[in-house]
Amino acid sequence: MPAAPGVNQERRTIRLRVALIVLGAVLLVATLAVSNSALERSLRGDATGALSWGPSLFRGLIAFHALLLLLLGIRGLRRAEDNGAVPAYREPHQTRRFPWVIIATLSLVALVLRLWKLESDLWIDEILTLVDFVRPPLGEIVTSFASQNQHMLYSMLAHVSIDVFGESAWALRLPSVVFGVGSLWALFLLGRRVVGTREALLACALMTVSYHHLWFSQNARGYMGLLFFSTLSTWFWLEALARAGRWWVYYALSITLGMWTHLTMAFVVTAHLLVYLTLFVFTRWDGGLVRARVSNASTRWHAVLAWLLSVTSTLQLYALAFPQFLREAFGEVSLESEWTNPLWVLSESLRSLQVGFSGIAVVLAGMMLVGSGWWSILRRDFAAAASMTAPAIICGVSMLALGHNMWPRFFFFSMGFALLIVVRGAMVIPQAVLSRVGVAPPWQGLAGAGLATLMIAASASSLPRYYTVPKQDFTGARDFVEENLEADAAVVAVGLAGMAYGRYYAPDWLVPQNRLELDEIRRTHPSLWLVYTLPIQLRAFHPETWDVIDADFEVVRFFPGSLGDGEVFVCRERPGKE
Repeated sequence: MPAAPGVNQERRTIRLRVALIVLGAVLLVATLAVSNSALERSLRGDATGALSWGPSLFRGLIAFHALLLLLLGIRGLRRAEDNGAVPAYREPHQTRRFPWVIIATLSLVALVLRLWKLESDLWIDEILTLVDFVRPPLGEIVTSFASQNQHMLYSMLAHVSIDVFGESAWALRLPSVVFGVGSLWALFLLGRRVVGTREALLACALMTVSYHHLWFSQNARGYMGLLFFSTLSTWFWLEALARAGRWWVYYALSITLGMWTHLTMAFVVTAHLLVYLTLFVFTRWDGGLVRARVSNASTRWHAVLAWLLSVTSTLQLYALAFPQFLREAFGEVSLESEWTNPLWVLSESLRSLQVGFSGIAVVLAGMMLVGSGWWSILRRDFAAAASMTAPAIICGVSMLALGHNMWPRFFFFSMGFALLIVVRGAMVIPQAVLSRVGVAPPWQGLAGAGLATLMIAASASSLPRYYTVPKQDFTGARDFVEENLEADAAVVAVGLAGMAYGRYYAPDWLVPQNRLELDEIRRTHPSLWLVYTLPIQLRAFHPETWDVIDADFEVVRFFPGSLGDGEVFVCRERPGKE
């Protein structure tokens, strides 16, 4: 006879406890048995001490987590019941397949759009990722953090992709494509909880045909992975607040993977912590939705343990590279330039949306959608509304205080939140207007869905423009120069263009590092071609070289790209200049 359900549950619990004890014991023995030098030798091929105290930190954290597993196994895991305060506005889990069919269809469309022209030119940051962080062996990748350009989880995934498919632009970008499609599912799960199934699907449709989401899905960097984990962890966070139990474990895992992808995930965690403290102090703000959970001592401990586990797990993953990070990457500074000006971030964001002065009405309409949508969500769920806006605010304030470059991509992790807020605004505004003139509620909802559909169509109309140019057209500029290059002429690439050509696209080109080297090349070559890109960076980091270019060279042709200010300029010396 089959065992009773209670007996089966008890057996599963016993097996889980035994597994935790065995795993903890194995990890503890391995920590004691493997020395620092042996660990470094296994990862980097030799034991030179280059990892400094990183192996000691790594082994210490392994021991800590092993003891934690032993403790959980010995004392047992009490199953948390998911019978907490579920928000009243939350739709019940759908048994219908229709929403899942739609999100699967959108995922297929998104995959096709993101695979199309995936082989186009790499831009500056992608070249750095490939050369410095993807080509080295895996053991070196997980133990290196020489600059903030290291997005460790992405570097590992891209390394595996290139090992499997061979080195190419599309193989390098493939993990980002996967994260891009996956972010649709994360957005659907979060949106279904916050604004309902219909609006979640509309937001996913808008994301599917979003110019910027497509751009970052074809960008070999960790930003799309960061968007995925930011969205997913926020869903887990809201579920954990309302239902507790295993959701805190899922939350800690997603936070850890997000931090392993990009350290700006810390802004998301900080926002969650501040929201939790706010709910704890001002329980009346939650409208009675999560008051029982926040005020419950057991749940508070679950939250604290989830954050503690997130911190220790993140340190575990970075431990071997942590000494180098503190020594080299942590102290990186941004020279004063347009990139450190918050007004530049705003103007660049508007420019990328192709909004000029004549499009001020579009900007105002967008602000109305965001304001009304956020207010509507806030009235429903303070935790959700605050968790979707606070991370971007904390990020902006932090970057401004540190004087760091404020590139728009640093805020990309909030894109899913923004889409949900905008779609909610598109539903709320027609409802507010039409209700005043006596239009029936079904027609109000239809009008809101129609407005959201117009937004989706407008976004889709921008996609053909995306495919017309690469992110940066380095090969176009290179081919143009080499087709017109005279026998006695030389080619130099300066600034970031020098890195792109010298390390990847044209290793035989001359790459002067300063004005003195450029002047020497000009003296020894009667005819000179010069290529540069991103003039903002060139003016800020190489002002003397820029002065020479501005005074003695003229642009022959420029090659546009979809990266903001990422045109590649081809120049010749002006006649009569020495």
